[in-house]
Amino acid sequence: MNLKLIVPAVAAVVVIAIALALLASSPGAGVPGTTQTTPSPSKTTPPGSGTTGGQNTQPASAVGQGTQQTPSPTQATPSTTQATTQPPRLSGTVTGGGSTFINPQMIAWSRRFYELTGAQVNYQSIGSGAGAAQFLAKKLEFAASDVPMPRDKYEQFRGRFLQFPVVIGSIVLVYNIPEVAYEKTGKYLNLTSEVISLIYMGEIRQWCDERIQKLNPGLRLPCKDIVAVHRSDGSGTTAAFTLYLAVAYPPWNQTVGWGYTVKWPADEKAEGTGAKGNEGVAQTVLQTPYSIGYVEYAYWSQNRDKYDKVGGVAYLKNDNDGKFYFPAAESVSAGADAGLRRYVAKYGTLPSPDADWNQVSIEFTNPPAGYPILAFVYVFLWKDYSAEGYGYAATKAALLREFFKWVLTIGQTQLVEGYIPLPESVAQLGLHALQQVKP
Repeated sequence: MNLKLIVPAVAAVVVIAIALALLASSPGAGVPGTTQTTPSPSKTTPPGSGTTGGQNTQPASAVGQGTQQTPSPTQATPSTTQATTQPPRLSGTVTGGGSTFINPQMIAWSRRFYELTGAQVNYQSIGSGAGAAQFLAKKLEFAASDVPMPRDKYEQFRGRFLQFPVVIGSIVLVYNIPEVAYEKTGKYLNLTSEVISLIYMGEIRQWCDERIQKLNPGLRLPCKDIVAVHRSDGSGTTAAFTLYLAVAYPPWNQTVGWGYTVKWPADEKAEGTGAKGNEGVAQTVLQTPYSIGYVEYAYWSQNRDKYDKVGGVAYLKNDNDGKFYFPAAESVSAGADAGLRRYVAKYGTLPSPDADWNQVSIEFTNPPAGYPILAFVYVFLWKDYSAEGYGYAATKAALLREFFKWVLTIGQTQLVEGYIPLPESVAQLGLHALQQVKP
């Protein structure tokens, strides 16, 4: 369906203090649970960092990153009081699920929290769509998603649940082209939103297509059929990826749209194939010569050496500032900062935790500057676990409050490579939400 959306960027790193106020339902925001379209945004060209042409070598900024990200100057770290306050010893178990995008980080958080408190936070990496559905069906105590609750479900359960971001992540394009693998050439591909869209639309079918070759004059690309790998399950990563394409390349918006699932034209017109979860897409690309796929950054970085032997990860062009960006922490932070600033300039404040957040994600993608494909990861919690019929409601609510309090404070300093900490103003919004979790 057509939605009257003003769709610009993806963002997340501000120094602006954001008031915690209820944003009235965002005008025209859509339902990411179904395929949808959105009008093309006007483009802006603010200053940014990156390269304006092709790149020759892997950037130093992407080398030697540790298992924890250091916030950029525009990011606010947790306050001293928060950062030095350890959670109390706890008992009990809660189970959540959803986003495979956040799975590496959620595993790291839950393990450390168990070491500190003795409480277990189990997480099922089942995809954002399945996570949201099972949360609403009371089969999970919490869910995580790369996009907010779909608009129709938000309206159905309005006032009963909370949603807020817990971290920022990026989506990267990985590829398997043995002839031009990074290990052989010392170069990664340059790609644009147009070229990516045309590959998944089945219009660009071979790697030697002149539209790809023009972006990569220093590489001799083989005339081999492209295998376009995508998610086979309901996916927040797919929603964030297709939303980016819908915003950045209008023909995609007009023919495919965006959502947890979409109909992939490449499946019928070229060589498209589906795989389950970020894990499945990452492995399929590694194992399939001449393939390309989209995954959360950590799924590339954890297999970086393997990808460099058969292909690599792409530099992406930001269509607003015209520069190519490697998915390093600095460029993702720059994109998040630019996108969030744009949202704040337009709307003034972020939504309250029980409001609709779809417009935030729409404004957060394809930012004015920086790496162009990034997303908040949202958590869904019930306001009153007793009223929703959960057994041991008080114990579960207390454990969820403590876990996510820790995630939004100390946990922001203990991030897996590729994830970016929240601005303190956004983290404070989540902490405010936790005060509403009962009993």
